[in-house]
Amino acid sequence: MPEAPVAAEAPRRALRADAERNRRLVLDAAAAVFAERGLEAGVAEIAQRAGVGTATVFRRFPTKQDLIVAVVDARICDMGDQLAAAQADPDPWAGVVGALEAVARTQARDRGLFEAIGSAVSGDEHLHARHIELMGRLEAIVEAAKAAGVLREDVTATDLPLLAAGAAGSCQTAGGDAPEIWRRYLGIMLDGLRPGAATPLPVGPCTLEEILEAKARCD
Repeated sequence: MPEAPVAAEAPRRALRADAERNRRLVLDAAAAVFAERGLEAGVAEIAQRAGVGTATVFRRFPTKQDLIVAVVDARICDMGDQLAAAQADPDPWAGVVGALEAVARTQARDRGLFEAIGSAVSGDEHLHARHIELMGRLEAIVEAAKAAGVLREDVTATDLPLLAAGAAGSCQTAGGDAPEIWRRYLGIMLDGLRPGAATPLPVGPCTLEEILEAKARCD
């Protein structure tokens, strides 16, 4: 009798693993399809790309809006993991480099996705809260680097996503023929973040509130 629960638990674990695998397949397929075709893409097309049935998609995501938010949340979760690793780096400068590389890489890879779905998620409270969490990690990384004397004192956490966006934008300027070109321009920017050659900046940084308001207007 005591063995029965153990035997029953194995199929349940297998089902959970299958469900999580299908969920990841759907999210990856949705990200690719939205980036290529925009929000007019249908759930059937996403299901076909994922290799699952439409019923599987709707079981996990009852509406397309649920799916859109989940796609962005998955990207933010991945970004959070990368920033956590950068924050944990014992070398504060390596933490800055790791954070900027993570943000620039994501923006370069997912530019089409975020352009397609930006307006659809701009007012989502959950995603807003996750964004604030990411900025908190960037703040910690910046302050640790300043305290170690390896980052110029006038740099703020809100500067990092904007710098990363500038580097990531070089991929689009290059016409998509150089998907890693962002690394070159990020390298130039990183040299400018060192305190040794710093000169006074002509204007102050944007606040997080200003950036979020500007994004909302653009969406």
